[in-house]
Amino acid sequence: GRTETLGVSTCCAHPLGAIEGHNLVLPPSDSAQTVFEPLERRPLFLGVVVAVVDLCDVIDRVIEQLLDVKSGDTGCRHQASRTERFWKRRNATFSDLWNKFEAQLAGPVPGPATIADYKSMGRLYLLPLMGDRLLSEIDGEFLVGVKTRLLTEPGVKAAAAKGSGKPLAPRTVAKILTLIGTVFRFGKVLKDVADNPAADVKKPRAAKKTVYILEREEIARLRAALDVPSERLLVELTITTGLRSSEIRGLVWDSIDLEGKRLFVEHQATRRRADDTTKTESSVRTVPVPGYLIPELKRWKLACPPTARGLVFPGELDATGERGPIDSDKLLRNILRRALRRAGLPPLRFHDMRHLAGTLMSEAGVPPRRAQEILGHADVRTTLAIYTHAMKRRHDDSADKMAELAGLTAAGNKRETSSSVKNEESELSACFNGSPGWNRTNDQRINSPTLYR
Repeated sequence: GRTETLGVSTCCAHPLGAIEGHNLVLPPSDSAQTVFEPLERRPLFLGVVVAVVDLCDVIDRVIEQLLDVKSGDTGCRHQASRTERFWKRRNATFSDLWNKFEAQLAGPVPGPATIADYKSMGRLYLLPLMGDRLLSEIDGEFLVGVKTRLLTEPGVKAAAAKGSGKPLAPRTVAKILTLIGTVFRFGKVLKDVADNPAADVKKPRAAKKTVYILEREEIARLRAALDVPSERLLVELTITTGLRSSEIRGLVWDSIDLEGKRLFVEHQATRRRADDTTKTESSVRTVPVPGYLIPELKRWKLACPPTARGLVFPGELDATGERGPIDSDKLLRNILRRALRRAGLPPLRFHDMRHLAGTLMSEAGVPPRRAQEILGHADVRTTLAIYTHAMKRRHDDSADKMAELAGLTAAGNKRETSSSVKNEESELSACFNGSPGWNRTNDQRINSPTLYR
């Protein structure tokens, strides 16, 4: 309730209805009843009982409108627009908010691939699960139920005729929940929602998989299993440069400086675009190429099938007779996995070759900052994580080095020589054989030969 001295003599639109003369008239509704006493120059007690809409929000808006009337703001058109927006927000569904969110998606941030992923997740999961639900009905409890369904029920592709029937991976569910939170944050900016119900929903975490790093002998076996020269060149170039799968697929001859033994990463080939921008700004970089691969690259350049863009590793001919980038599935299954199977090695992701490159840089003594530049990591912490994995492979002699610095070892104690050690050993042995033992005690009874016998 609020006490106010008001004089109302005009007719204007209101979020709940219209003020006609001295009375507030509401639109007919079975779900809400509101009673207002006539407004004369006397104290006003505002009592509102609302069953569906938010009580506090309604009272604030009513008082705001009444105060506008008192101050002289009687523009019916302005009030009508505010009334329309109010009821639209009350009846808005998640689908309405999603349409607004989708309409504003544009590059460069987020990138085209991220935008395509957003739209795909919205079409496959968000709209079917919660598209028709009112925004006011979506809370943390409802989203926990959505998360449970995603983790237990088969995904859209898995539920198909030839699908695996498995639910979504925890990482995919976490991405969907993150997207829901992004949509609601956008809704807060538009003032369509008051809070973000996804903020308090805990995202599932996938168990960390140990990255398998090939040893030197295993790399030799993999190289021997790659019997096609161009495929062997592709894998070796990936191991020695750390290029991403999309970057190796989009590599063109104009980006390789054979004389300078380097290549320039300027674009990538994604599943949606053959010539796409790089993943991040830091992905645009110059990468050194080992000298032993330069003759191999020169020979392959002469034998490489020509393409419109001059791709280093082109794919098969398409329906138009053109060659695009090599297919990502072929790159993984027909080239890498087949060679690993021949070499008797476990199946690896193509991205594991990039981890192998970072590990080799660590073992070669490349500084982390330089490795970050070569690998194109936006954050040096990503590079340091790879370096941490690499250090676990090597013998950890940190304890020996610490003891050496503390002077606790023969190498660290400059005053300790081999002759001094021998002298101490002879003194101790003489003591236990019944010698005077001045370095232990002056009590001759303890040094008695009888006692030691």
